[in-house]
Amino acid sequence: MQGFSQAADNNKAPILAVLAEWLPDDANVLEIGSGSGQHALHAAAALPSIRWQPTERDEALATLTSNVAAFGTANILPPAALDLALPRWPENPYDCVYSANVLHIVSATLGASLIQGGANTLVEDGLLALYGPFKYQGEFTTPSNADFDLWLKDQNPHSGVRDFEWVCGLARGAGLSLLEDRAMPANNRLLAFRRRV
Repeated sequence: MQGFSQAADNNKAPILAVLAEWLPDDANVLEIGSGSGQHALHAAAALPSIRWQPTERDEALATLTSNVAAFGTANILPPAALDLALPRWPENPYDCVYSANVLHIVSATLGASLIQGGANTLVEDGLLALYGPFKYQGEFTTPSNADFDLWLKDQNPHSGVRDFEWVCGLARGAGLSLLEDRAMPANNRLLAFRRRV
C-alpha cells in the first residue's frame, strides 16, 4: 500500500467499533482527509452495507485512488477531490461526515470550514464524527499531547491541538448538537455531533 501510516493502522479498529454503534446500516459516509485510505478500506470491508466516499486534496488524490483501486471493496466510491480552502463540497447529502486527525493538522480557518461544510452536507439527524486529540478549557489531557502540539507547531505554526470548546461552539453555530465525547486509545477522542432537525 502506498503512503501506509502505522498510526492509522493502529486506530482504525477502535474507531470503527464506535462508528458502528452510531451509523445506520445503509449509511452514506463522507470522509474528509482520507490520506492513504486505510480507514476507508477497513470500514467498508467490515460494514458492506454502507457506502464510503473518501476524499483528499488534489496533490494527495493519486495515492488514495491507487490504494482504493488495489484494495477496495465495491462499497467504496471513487475518491473525490476536496480542498477545505475551496467552497466546493459534494452535493449529495450524507448520513455521516467523518474526519480523523485533520483538525489539528490544518489551520483553524480550515478546521472551521470542515465543521461548517460537513454540517451543510448532512441529512437531518446526520452525524459529524471528529477523531483526534483535543484540549479542554485550554489544558492538554496529557504531557504527550502537549509535546505533540509543540511538534505540530514546529511543522506549521497554524496547526495545533484544538480546544474542545472551540469545536463545540463552531458545531453549535452550524446547527449541530453534541451527541458524545468518547475517550479513545492513545489519548485521543471521538466527538460525535448530530444535525438538529
